Amino acid sequence: MTVSRLGEDRVLITLCHKDMDDFLLDFKSMSMSDNHSRRVIMRIMQVACRRSGISVSGKSVNVEAMLFGDDCYLLVTVAKKRRSHTYRLKSSTICACYKAGNAENMLSLIEKLYRKNVVSSKNAVFELDGDYYIIFDGYLPLQFRGILSEFAEKKSGSIAAARVREYGNPVCPRNAVMIIGKYL
Repeated sequence: MTVSRLGEDRVLITLCHKDMDDFLLDFKSMSMSDNHSRRVIMRIMQVACRRSGISVSGKSVNVEAMLFGDDCYLLVTVAKKRRSHTYRLKSSTICACYKAGNAENMLSLIEKLYRKNVVSSKNAVFELDGDYYIIFDGYLPLQFRGILSEFAEKKSGSIAAARVREYGNPVCPRNAVMIIGKYL
């Protein structure tokens, strides 16, 4: 096994035919889904990085394998882990989908919301199978939910909204209350 440091974040490991036999590795069947291959490759990678002076703890590691003649080359690239920011919202604040039915009910609903100064830009109107739907993303104040329930029936949130967005025709895909409401 030969280890060469290619930079501050890369190591090239060369395994000759004898090394492959010693580690019981076969390039054709070598993959990260095979437990034996994964354990051996991860151990080789850790030893090679330690010899090269590259720390892998708390970092993202990418291992690429290539066969060249009888030798197997493993290129190890170490990178800083990206922090993913996950923000969880209450399920009631993620998405609300309301079915207004016909166009007249939808226009009455939009007019009422517009007069109550609904300023959220995260609302859209869709038409699906002759029925009109209004979808709100994000927080919806309680007083607007009362108006919505007066003119429309609430659907089951995110699933219904995704179905309407996918199969429906967008009437006003963004800021529907402001755009349509100013003409009523």
